[in-house]
Amino acid sequence: MKVTLEVVEGPHAGMRFDFDKHDNFIVGRSSQAHFHLPQRDKTFSRFHFMVEFNPPLCRVIDMASRNGTFLNGKPVSVAGLTDGDEIRGGETLFRVKIDPVGSEELGQISGKWERLATASKPIPPNDGAAINLSGADHDKPSAGDPSSAPELKQIGGYEVLSELGRGGMGIVYKARHKTSSRIDAVKIITPAVCGSETVIGRFLREVAILRRLKHPNIVEFREFGHDQGQLYLAMEYVSGTNVSSLRKRAGGRLPQFLAVEIACQTLAALAYAHDHGFIHRDIKPRNLLVTRRDGKVCVKVADFGLARMYQDSPMSGLSFTGEIAGTSGYIPPEQVTNFRSTDPAADQYAMGATLYHMLSGSKIYDFPPNLARQLLMILQEEPVPIRNRHSAIPEALANAVHKALARDPADRYPNVSAMIEALEPFRTPPETTGLASPE
Repeated sequence: MKVTLEVVEGPHAGMRFDFDKHDNFIVGRSSQAHFHLPQRDKTFSRFHFMVEFNPPLCRVIDMASRNGTFLNGKPVSVAGLTDGDEIRGGETLFRVKIDPVGSEELGQISGKWERLATASKPIPPNDGAAINLSGADHDKPSAGDPSSAPELKQIGGYEVLSELGRGGMGIVYKARHKTSSRIDAVKIITPAVCGSETVIGRFLREVAILRRLKHPNIVEFREFGHDQGQLYLAMEYVSGTNVSSLRKRAGGRLPQFLAVEIACQTLAALAYAHDHGFIHRDIKPRNLLVTRRDGKVCVKVADFGLARMYQDSPMSGLSFTGEIAGTSGYIPPEQVTNFRSTDPAADQYAMGATLYHMLSGSKIYDFPPNLARQLLMILQEEPVPIRNRHSAIPEALANAVHKALARDPADRYPNVSAMIEALEPFRTPPETTGLASPE
């Protein structure tokens, strides 16, 4: 399977670009664009449009360009592409060619494009009250959720006990292993595109490598399989809550020492993984689980490496642009412009953005609901100074957070271990923490 973009009109006529894997392609006058038009071509914006590919699927997204993006002669904001379609920006015309060879390995798309929700209401400030780590394990879906699936009783070698939560890839259940009686968390992956046994087998073989990750701050992967037409991944069950829920229960912000402690433990997990060649790619509050071990706060990083492997699979469909809805505020610029070559510095940025959110109660940008403008903000603007959000944050801590959030990866810490060193002075808790043990 392959998708080709050929320039058929304009100063670069004759050029062509081939895509055989999930990737992004940005067209514009900016030096960050993959197809970089001359600066003198004022008909083009710095970031004019982006095409997301996951052959044989592809989609064009206008990036709030000044003069518009046109598909087959009509202005467009977001649209799927088919063989023979033509995309125009300024004087340049691209033609789409889709080679379907191998597409029989994929089924019908089950997902659909979703508009971003409007920004949530401002979060009230934390009044310093005690924070309880007990309660629901994960955020539960609201009643009447249209994505509700039929009740699941068992999957693979597991008896399903209850639902824990839902995310971009599927539903997570609490389950009992029938043979050992061990309690695990089982994630049912709902792919955007159905895959053949060959595609599924390849994905499960790649995911199996994640069992090599053995660290006290990383959720352990246990089993992987395909049963009843569904993909499932069994992982270590962690009682407690995730950072997103914990922050909300705290009134929006976490106490400084707790936020920094969570960050340092997460960074320790990242340091181990990076040393072993793994990148998380999806660090955000919902993927950081908080519990207690021996009376102390313990962080467990969930879904390690899973996002990257899923994105590399054709089963993920055109999921990157939809993924922005759930990760805006944590995704680094290079994950937009260099989709396939994200390096460890991207995890550092995402951790910096997560720590910013824990400390201030706000994301690093005041995002508009429009996807294109969110992408432009990530690519071009500096985060809102964290002390503008919450002036009580020490200046040195603010500087440490913003260094991790540098848009150029070269300006961040040389590695996540160096970020831990910068945060250590702010890690000591007060004598009375006010933290209750989880049930």
